[in-house]
Amino acid sequence: MWGVWVGFDEESRSNLLASIIDEDYLTTGFVYVIEAPSDIDLIDGRTEGRALCEALRLAEIQHWYSLTTTRRSFDESLGTRLAEAYAKLQLPPILHLSMHGNDQGVQLTDGTFLSWSDLQKALVPLTNAMNGGLLICMSSCFGSAGCRMAMHQEKDQPFWALVGNNASASWADAAVAYITFYHLFFKGLSAEQCLEGMKHASGDHNFMLWSGHKVKAEWGALMSQAKRNQLAEALRAGGHGLLAGGER
Repeated sequence: MWGVWVGFDEESRSNLLASIIDEDYLTTGFVYVIEAPSDIDLIDGRTEGRALCEALRLAEIQHWYSLTTTRRSFDESLGTRLAEAYAKLQLPPILHLSMHGNDQGVQLTDGTFLSWSDLQKALVPLTNAMNGGLLICMSSCFGSAGCRMAMHQEKDQPFWALVGNNASASWADAAVAYITFYHLFFKGLSAEQCLEGMKHASGDHNFMLWSGHKVKAEWGALMSQAKRNQLAEALRAGGHGLLAGGER
């Protein structure tokens, strides 16, 4: 699979990492749009990502667009095309994924389905390179379920924050919502304030904001507790067995 750092030299990697000091760096970043519309969307000319880019252009917000229809082109968008965008803009990316999905993952134009686990693995090089500072905006139905990408116990960095809808979102509502989110975000408002703004502007109050580091920490604590419970249960079962053996 294509790596996100194909085409990046060590100096470029260092420059990107150096730009990630705290959350404020995001307001000087650029929106990297990856869109995978359905074949019917393409026939009808319905591309939310392109519409978003037009609004970003008017708002003078730096952005880059990649249309992906297959797994190969999707991996390419996270590889050489992302490297090209960074090389030109010299700004950290905010990842905007515009595609169809459900609570299990997202789907590309050709029908290829990416589970949240698949997507998390594809983004590992980027989340690690950005030291856990990546903002992901999921413009898809049930995109909020993407928070599962932070539910792992590996040492890999999670995303910084993820914005998504916890239900089926219309393209119209999603377009208005994310245009509002970015407009406010690049004015310096907090992600929480931008979330409230996008809810009111779109009339859809199902958008949610997740902290990747918090989700990962809570998931890790939950898994550790589950393991302790399993161990305790195994010890209790073993103790009963020894007692029963002794009675014989």
